[in-house]
Amino acid sequence: MDELDFQLSDVVLFELPTFAAAQAFRVRLRPRWAGWSHDDEPVWLFAAELSDEADDLALLLREAQALLAELDLSAIVFCLDERSYVLDAAEPMYVRAEWPKQVA
Repeated sequence: MDELDFQLSDVVLFELPTFAAAQAFRVRLRPRWAGWSHDDEPVWLFAAELSDEADDLALLLREAQALLAELDLSAIVFCLDERSYVLDAAEPMYVRAEWPKQVA
């Protein structure tokens, strides 16, 4: 394993379609996950460094899914451990409405 492979093993790399999406990811994710972003025509690359916490990857991906839904993006590609995956936007949560009670 060379040094670059070691450095990327704890990084999630998102491919975002626009500068605006990259900025939204920066604003939302940077307070918790350090990293970098780069314009790599035709996409913006956004990297987030994972911590040693056991659930850090799951938390990052859930936050990214929620942000995708807010940005009205259906899905993006992300890379982790030299593999590419598709991350879908979070599904909207439906709340069951209470039906009015009928008065007899």
